[in-house]
Amino acid sequence: MLLALIILWLVVVVATSVWVGLRGRRLAVSAKAAQAEVDRYMEASRLDLLPAKLEELQRRQHVLKEALARLQVSIAEFMVLYRSLDAVRRQLTSARSFFTTK
Repeated sequence: MLLALIILWLVVVVATSVWVGLRGRRLAVSAKAAQAEVDRYMEASRLDLLPAKLEELQRRQHVLKEALARLQVSIAEFMVLYRSLDAVRRQLTSARSFFTTK
């Protein structure tokens, strides 16, 4: 009876070990395939160009900030001119209405 229990226990342990080994192998194959797919994706995505593109973006942002600053100065100068011309126009309109009234 004891011998039968030991044999049964060995069969259960060996069967469980074989089952775990097969599941582990299948998992390893699946992980290897997934890793290969990730590696292909990483090569295709060209992440090595990311630092250069980031540097180019920062340079363009700097150029854009400079252009925006120049635009703001130009707008301020235009507003000075516009206000001056508007003041002259108002004075001319007042003078015209003064001389054209009966």
